[in-house]
Amino acid sequence: MTTLQDSAGGPASQNKLISPARLLLLAPSEPPAPIAILSPAKRNALVACFNAGGLHKKDGAWHGPPGKAVSGMTTADLARDGMLTVTTNHRFGSAQLTERGNWFARTLLCQGTTANSESVGFGSCSPAPTR
Repeated sequence: MTTLQDSAGGPASQNKLISPARLLLLAPSEPPAPIAILSPAKRNALVACFNAGGLHKKDGAWHGPPGKAVSGMTTADLARDGMLTVTTNHRFGSAQLTERGNWFARTLLCQGTTANSESVGFGSCSPAPTR
């Protein structure tokens, strides 16, 4: 796992990066993320970042999978929400999911609730724990 810390000296626990191949499915004891708080744009951006292993800023737009641009405002909102770690260098930039963003993306994929109804094509999600 790679840990980045911003220049302001923020806590590293907020900036932990998770590999997209790691922990695709929710663990049996892991509760789903509260995805109802996310807009359709944020949902799509998280899934695009998860599927592409990150977002890259090119020609003024953020890109994940080919053909899917993500708004700069959405990227900034997700960074403020603690779901993305964004690194920029003038016109170029990259964004990676944090541990929290990975949790939300995996929940979205398991529940198939992105605006484009994008779903995971392999594996299965853990059932909700019974009480």
